[in-house]
Amino acid sequence: MYFNLVILTKNYSTKILILLIFFSSALFSIITPMARELTLALSLGSEEQIAVINSMFLMVAAFSSLIWAVLADKFQRKSLLIVATIEWSIFTLLTIFATDFYSLLIFQLFTAIGFGAALPLTFSLIVDLVDAENRGRKFGVLSAVYVLGNGLGQMLSGFLIDFYTWQVPIFIISISGFFCTGLLFLLIEPVRGAMDKLNKASGDIDIDLSYKIKIKDLQKIWRIKSTIGLLIFNFVMFISIGAISSFFISMLKNDFMLSSSLATIFLILVFSSQVVSGPLFGKMGDKKRQTDKNGRMKIVLICLIGGSSLYIIAYSLTFISTDFIVAFIFIAIVYIGAFLFGGIDPLTQATLGETNPPQIRSTIYSLNYLAYTFGRSISLLILGQLFLHFNNQYSPGYLILSIMALSCSLLLIPILKYLPKDIEKISAGEI
Repeated sequence: MYFNLVILTKNYSTKILILLIFFSSALFSIITPMARELTLALSLGSEEQIAVINSMFLMVAAFSSLIWAVLADKFQRKSLLIVATIEWSIFTLLTIFATDFYSLLIFQLFTAIGFGAALPLTFSLIVDLVDAENRGRKFGVLSAVYVLGNGLGQMLSGFLIDFYTWQVPIFIISISGFFCTGLLFLLIEPVRGAMDKLNKASGDIDIDLSYKIKIKDLQKIWRIKSTIGLLIFNFVMFISIGAISSFFISMLKNDFMLSSSLATIFLILVFSSQVVSGPLFGKMGDKKRQTDKNGRMKIVLICLIGGSSLYIIAYSLTFISTDFIVAFIFIAIVYIGAFLFGGIDPLTQATLGETNPPQIRSTIYSLNYLAYTFGRSISLLILGQLFLHFNNQYSPGYLILSIMALSCSLLLIPILKYLPKDIEKISAGEI
């Protein structure tokens, strides 16, 4: 009876965290589909300035995540999530009162401080809520929800901007943040490292659960070559693909003369594929891992090469809204490419959880979050500059970023070499 109650409590807590990820991930995607409208309403120089704001938002979020990680090792993670969520909810609400570039920038940067806590703290909690054998699947669900939340922000902006002012979508997201804050009070925080203790064959292995970020922790991380490789891989990969989904609606509106509603429908068609592919590839990776220590990363390699190659083909095409055949081919190719890319994140997250002892996982997930958030931020800056360079056209920048993504496959070679050895060392307690 008690065991069943514990399971129910953990499942309920996991659902709360998933809902939080869903709404918080809409924060950084809410303004980019309205780039043209915000440029006109706030008298901005060009849509490139929206890319700058979005980029700086992510930079602040990335660096603030380090602070939240330090606090997470000293204070209850549940309390920190409550504080962070109510903070970003308040400043998201204040964003609707922006009147120019600088006021919009300031409100967005303060919002980013709270946003920076969501993913690292959630992943840290999920590791302690889910057993090791099912983490790939659960991270797949989180990845899919993250994509859904990103899509929520884009859909709200893309559909509502045709009928309402730019403030309405932002107001809706702020209200959802206050709702999540209330739910977080019901969250039951798990014991740190509990799942790892359950998975130990012997009960006499002592696990230090201080979770404090110390120099010795960084030294331990440096000894795990596959972890260093994964952090570098995620950073470079998100420099390549980080801006692609963010400005997808604006790209279709600007380059291909589609209406905001039609562009949003195309976005839904394309990136809804990742809702399926995240859990699917996560499950495939868990199964492959049972017989091959490199199983998850081999699937990552296939997804990366296939997805980036299809993106290169798709963004080489040019069409306008009346070219229905070419438009259909474009959407079909991008759809399959996005489906493949959806399998990368859950598998790399699960691999990071396996190649690092529980004492340093909070730090690891924070560093990983820093890597791909900062990478996405750089990607937005690159896309913004390419937009200006190619006479206010997004497509050439998308093509260049896709070529960069394909080159990231080379970074997986050393990871595949060192990963089996690192897993064995972790299992033997040598790290």
